[in-house]
Amino acid sequence: MSNNYKILSIDESGKASFNHPSNLFTLSAVLIPESFKPKLDLKIRKLKRKFFKNEDIVFHSRDMSRKKGQFSLLRDPKNETLFWSEFISILNNDEISLIFVITNKLKAKKLGWQPKTILKRSYSRLAELFLTNLTKDQSRGKIIAESDPSQDLFLMEAHASLQSLNQNYRNSVTSISFVKKTNLDPDVQIADALAPIAGMIFSGVVGKSRIEKITEKPAMAIRTYTDFSSFIIR
Repeated sequence: MSNNYKILSIDESGKASFNHPSNLFTLSAVLIPESFKPKLDLKIRKLKRKFFKNEDIVFHSRDMSRKKGQFSLLRDPKNETLFWSEFISILNNDEISLIFVITNKLKAKKLGWQPKTILKRSYSRLAELFLTNLTKDQSRGKIIAESDPSQDLFLMEAHASLQSLNQNYRNSVTSISFVKKTNLDPDVQIADALAPIAGMIFSGVVGKSRIEKITEKPAMAIRTYTDFSSFIIR
């Protein structure tokens, strides 16, 4: 077993409920070596100071898209372009990997899925992809997720199921924890900021660019995108 230790940080966009107006449910995850996290934190804090004069501002995709309050600076197209260019340049690092698991809720409903089915399959798929990455270099790792009381149980169940059924997973994924945005984890905030963009890519609003579609199962209503080097939208 390698001494390399990795962190998978998860956030989501949309809700699995069919009563929610979102057409997609997206799990967005950032995968980094634990040793890289302090460097990433410094870069994100520097970016926040430069544009928002506050290194403790929380990157929340909904607030950023509305461009209100502390994010009103992004109303200026020049500032917006500069900010996202620098944000993306931070992600253009071989230490950062991105994984998106996206469910088309309309298709899932037609297949007879329940919202809990979407959550169970999405979290299970993401955990399996994490294990695949860890297995490649015999690493170990942990999962950090932004807490959502309506969804936390499904991630815990997916983790517990793989722990009991897959010895490799049990040996490789050592812990799972839930945090709030105010914890200021840079990787969780990046996952949050990218989740809506992944949805736009899935919907064809913007091109996939350098995100590689590694799995497509239309009958399952879930598609998975991953990029193990960079995330660039041109």
